[in-house]
Amino acid sequence: MALVDVLPRRASEAMMLNEAVPELWDKAARGRSLPEPVSASTHQLVRTLTGLARWRRGVDKNTMTRIAMSWFDMEHWLKALITVMADAGFRAAVAGDVKAALREHAAAVAHRSQRAAWVGALAAVLDDEPLVVIDPRTHRGYALTMSGVGDNGQLHILLADRLVGDPGQGLVAGDRPARSWVEAATNGDPHLGPDDPAIRCFRLFDGQGAYISPEGVPADIGPLDGTRVLVLHPPNGNYALGVGRVFEHMMPALRLDRILEPVETQRWLVRLAPAVENDLMADVGHH
Repeated sequence: MALVDVLPRRASEAMMLNEAVPELWDKAARGRSLPEPVSASTHQLVRTLTGLARWRRGVDKNTMTRIAMSWFDMEHWLKALITVMADAGFRAAVAGDVKAALREHAAAVAHRSQRAAWVGALAAVLDDEPLVVIDPRTHRGYALTMSGVGDNGQLHILLADRLVGDPGQGLVAGDRPARSWVEAATNGDPHLGPDDPAIRCFRLFDGQGAYISPEGVPADIGPLDGTRVLVLHPPNGNYALGVGRVFEHMMPALRLDRILEPVETQRWLVRLAPAVENDLMADVGHH
């Protein structure tokens, strides 16, 4: 927790500076190729970019040095941040504007840094987030709370674990997810492998009718009247998930708080937009 005021800001700054390096190098290096981000070439990059500062107004040598160093040290900041952002208490202590900056700067460099992509995803993790799930086929609804879910593939598995059961008890009819899938999504080995992939129990849409891809993150679920809503549709074929969770050391929580009263479910049902079924599995069930 001692790192909370420093590490996210420094990682964010490193990504922001790193984004500027290729363009500045092109201006300064006259066709030479950009050094690899390994320390052996630090001196060359710093010397070239600080040379650029001499004839660029408003950019001093110190700033150029920091930009140059970000080419080499960004991954170290990100590695440290990924470790601590897996902790719910740490995530809760990072200010909203800092998380927004992390997401923005991570998006700009994610094409060349897998760690930046992970930092962007961690900065988007929802904690203590209310979630309403509606099953239009049975006119049933569920109120849940989610925390620490890294991607929608993991959410699919956890939702099936919480909601599939005895329809006589108000739950969703269907096959319960295998224990190995649930363990992969919580605290077991996250890698399921080709022989035992998790098969999703539903296709998910949000309250505005948008398809929720298993590759996305829960923050992609657009709120409806301030609450994130998921609508269950038949899975239509076997959509396999090879990994139960993206962040091995982040403990997820998905709690079924209660089954909605029929009148509450009806209130949600009338507000839902029709699903825009343009996903790959949309036509499978109609043939």
